[in-house]
Amino acid sequence: MSIFEDMSNLEIIKLLAPLIIIQFGLVVFTLFRLVKDRVKYLPKWGWALVIVFINLIGPIMYLIIGRERD
Repeated sequence: MSIFEDMSNLEIIKLLAPLIIIQFGLVVFTLFRLVKDRVKYLPKWGWALVIVFINLIGPIMYLIIGRERD
């Protein structure tokens, strides 16, 4: 038994829309930062893959450990 069982597709989309927008914004912001920042541990293309394919945790990982601090 799922909590989404009695909901229509439109109701589910309305419920998840804020999370999708936050995730998309975080990915765009992090990729923008990736272009501008110096990185450590992985090459930039590696960090781009982590950011895009590991939802939510990938961008946060980059922001916490992937950037070189000045």
